[in-house]
Amino acid sequence: MSFIKSAILCLTFLPLLSSYSWAQSSEKGLPFIDYYAPSDYRAGSFNFNVIRDSLGIYYFSNDDGVLVYNGVDWNLIKITKEKSVYWLQQDEDGVIYVGSDGEFGYMQASESGKLSYVSLMDKIDPKYHDFGAVWEVACSSKEVVFRSKKYLFRLKDDQIKVFTGEGIEYDIAFTVNDTIYTRQVGTGLMYLNGDELTPVKGGEYFADMKVNMFLPFEDKLLVASRFDGLFLLDSEGTVEVFKTEADDFLKTYKIYHGCITSSGNYAFAAYTKGVVILDKQGQIVEMLDENSGLIDFQYLFVGMFDPHNLWIANGVGTSKVKIQSPLSYFDERRGLKDVGTDIIRYKGNMYATTLRGLYKMQPNEFGAHFIPFNHEDYYEVFSLDKMVDKMIVGCQRGLVAFDNVNFEYLDTERLHYAQVSKDESEVFVGLGEVGMGVYYMDQSKFKLIRLEGFTEPIKKVEQLGDKIIFLSKYGTLGVVTHRESQGTHYLKLEESYEVGNASIAPCGDKILVVAREHWYYLDESGQLSEPRPLALSNKASKILQAVVLADEQMWVSYQDQRRINYNELVRMVDGNMEATGIAFGSSFHVNSSFSDQDSVLWFIGDEGAIRYDQKIPVTGELGDFSCHIEKMVLGKDSLIFENGFNVDPVDLPYDQTDIRFTFFTDEVNASDEKSFQYKLVGRDKDWSAWTQEAKKDYTGLSAGTYTFQVRAKNAVNQISKIDTYQFYVNRPWYRSRYAVIAYIAGILVLIYVLFRIRTASLEQAKQKLEYLVSKRTAEVEEQKRDLETQRLILQNANDTKNQLFSIIGHDLRSPLNSLQGLTDLIQHYQEEEQRQMVDEMVEHMAESVKRLRHLLDNLLTWALNQSGNFKVNPELIKVDYFLKEIMSILNESAKSKSITLKLTGASGCLIHADKNSLSTVIRNLINNAIKFSNENSEIEVNYSCDHEHTKIIISDQGVGIPKDKLEEIFELTHSTYGTNNEKGTGLGLVLVSEFVALNDGTIEVASESGKGTTFTLLFPNK
Repeated sequence: MSFIKSAILCLTFLPLLSSYSWAQSSEKGLPFIDYYAPSDYRAGSFNFNVIRDSLGIYYFSNDDGVLVYNGVDWNLIKITKEKSVYWLQQDEDGVIYVGSDGEFGYMQASESGKLSYVSLMDKIDPKYHDFGAVWEVACSSKEVVFRSKKYLFRLKDDQIKVFTGEGIEYDIAFTVNDTIYTRQVGTGLMYLNGDELTPVKGGEYFADMKVNMFLPFEDKLLVASRFDGLFLLDSEGTVEVFKTEADDFLKTYKIYHGCITSSGNYAFAAYTKGVVILDKQGQIVEMLDENSGLIDFQYLFVGMFDPHNLWIANGVGTSKVKIQSPLSYFDERRGLKDVGTDIIRYKGNMYATTLRGLYKMQPNEFGAHFIPFNHEDYYEVFSLDKMVDKMIVGCQRGLVAFDNVNFEYLDTERLHYAQVSKDESEVFVGLGEVGMGVYYMDQSKFKLIRLEGFTEPIKKVEQLGDKIIFLSKYGTLGVVTHRESQGTHYLKLEESYEVGNASIAPCGDKILVVAREHWYYLDESGQLSEPRPLALSNKASKILQAVVLADEQMWVSYQDQRRINYNELVRMVDGNMEATGIAFGSSFHVNSSFSDQDSVLWFIGDEGAIRYDQKIPVTGELGDFSCHIEKMVLGKDSLIFENGFNVDPVDLPYDQTDIRFTFFTDEVNASDEKSFQYKLVGRDKDWSAWTQEAKKDYTGLSAGTYTFQVRAKNAVNQISKIDTYQFYVNRPWYRSRYAVIAYIAGILVLIYVLFRIRTASLEQAKQKLEYLVSKRTAEVEEQKRDLETQRLILQNANDTKNQLFSIIGHDLRSPLNSLQGLTDLIQHYQEEEQRQMVDEMVEHMAESVKRLRHLLDNLLTWALNQSGNFKVNPELIKVDYFLKEIMSILNESAKSKSITLKLTGASGCLIHADKNSLSTVIRNLINNAIKFSNENSEIEVNYSCDHEHTKIIISDQGVGIPKDKLEEIFELTHSTYGTNNEKGTGLGLVLVSEFVALNDGTIEVASESGKGTTFTLLFPNK
């Protein structure tokens, strides 16, 4: 956003302008203007008038419909057949009436607050539908009038009366003091009197004069003629010409509309030129046109709805102008180019410097301009000051003096700062890019002495007694004295302090030091006081400038952590700093300032210069503003309410709690500087952080009562009133009151049923007891048989244990003996320094460790299963991903024998099984296939499924299994060597068999010696 739009004055100024004449504004710059182009609001170019409701929402009659603006968002409401809207007016009940092209009506809010257009055309006889366009709407406490050229339509008590006559034309309709006035062409001024149009006494004077506006003027009627100027009509019918300084302007450029400003002045829109503001004596207070920064195209309307801003409707967009403001600014349109560095008044003229050079102000009746003033290229001019009767210029070309006629070089030393001492005998300078020095007069010539060893750029220099106080851009605060010894001048650094990013300013017999978090006094002894808290409205990260004023007030220019610039007035009370709530600028970066004559203060910086006239009084402070919840939306597009409409609390379904709140504020002074804070009571404990985003989303709210709260803050931390909205999230049906009653009833029924079941079970128990006694003998015999069975099971377990220990003793001893032998060989080859043999032994050792680990894994898994502690957790497993994962792990083992692992099958197959045990099964089967396959062969894993089963087939092309061994492959036995003498564990297929059974599956094996082996796994689909 442009500087024009973002540097908004955050003040409440009610100016006393009777003594502040147009002539005195000849040094004024541009006013602060917010311009809203059609591309901003995305509707038609023409806006014909503007109104504002009690919530601070603005409505524009636009050639595309009714345009709505709440300070954050724009919205267009189209009317019947998408016709142009020419006028809007609001009555005392807040109803907005609409005048359009061949159409008129009003805006009506739905139950949710959504505005829509309602036509009144059905209330008039079709023979009067030929009226063309309604150009104005006028409201009084009794009635509403829609004015077309041919007819007047009066709405009262829901009935419409038509005022017409042969050859009669009307050319205006406005309300003054609750009376509706019009002009009947050829007759004169009329007013609505009951059911009649009554001539205004003396109104015949305007019978043939085009009238565009009526306004109250004390006890008279101010009549604005489009071509003939202004007139005053009193109650006796006397008409007098209201002579003003703008008569020629108004007659030449045609009065189109007018309004009374908040200060009691009169603003008139001249159709082809601009806006002029007059006081009651007819003197020009302010002139606004393209020279002021306005869009130069058809000024159709002026209106003022708050003490600060004048709204202007144009043929291209609309503008909001800060009128009668103590502030005006100068940028490239007023001659200042590039970054401003300093500003001063010398011999009655204002001079300013930028990085482009030196400029001189040229005042005129439409405000001042700066013009280039270099007699040669003084580029990068940094400082201006006065010395005796000359102006001193510090720039990259050196130190220059100007005597109001000629420029003179005092020295060509490159400078970045220059300031004249109080007695005007010395010039304190910043040298080159870094460093400090002093020019002093010696035999009518300036001589330069440097502060040796100092290498920082100078930000500002002040004088305190016989001491020179400087502040560097790096935050060094220095106390320097200018000394002389045996005819030699030199500078001595007496004290230095690190104060960070700060600024300094003279304050009586002290120097005021304003830093980021504290401020200090530096006294004449060069000592810095204890820090005191800084009272700014925002947390400062960089202090740009401090200017001490009279009455213990001070302007502080600073930048916050978001790099937003503020220029704020503070006051000193009993040695403490207090914020005043007065500030300007969100884009203006101050580099220097100047206290001018007649209570005018100048600021200059990156965006140009600002003139602040302190004579315009501040009669109030901000803070009395509101924040409004504009809209609540459920889900993507289900509107609960909008336009800040006051609706009853809503009940939300428990499964539809994705909601969005949007909000706005009626604070009109800081378009880009307002921020918001919100809290959802019932969920949030504290307020949110401040944000400039005017919306908040919530999702997944649980059942309960909630209150959304929101408030706004302006640029000087003043906080608005809080707006709230309560709503409810319903409980799900199974947690409702009726559901709880049903649960209680169900529990009582269940208790009764259980009681009946218990009684029946006791009877059955009695019968069973008798039956059990008769069976006891048979059970004793059965127990005897069970004991024999258990003996056989224990005997089998003991045999299994002995066999397992035999396997462990054999299979563990072999890799361990191998490791022992490999260790001895490695030691031997190391002593012989046979590196290649050592590497080979290490590879053999790694293979032995791998086999040993595989043995232990299978052994521990088998033992866990035998102990009954192996937990089976069935889950749905995607077969293709599961097999790919296992095969990717075993791929390297297969590659070592140049064996190809191939996976085939249909996607989408699932197995309901324990993932860990199934992984052990597949891994062991593929390991065995690799072990007993020849090099350069293939192992295929195929899977398939139907409604009842899922099948996995693992087949290899290896050595196969002899027929006499097939029956015992799932029993404990000693391991067999593979095709490359790989050693096994002897437990693998035992685990496979048991884990397949644990998962309710079956396993089958088919093999033929020399041709390979195929294992088929079959699992039920549950």
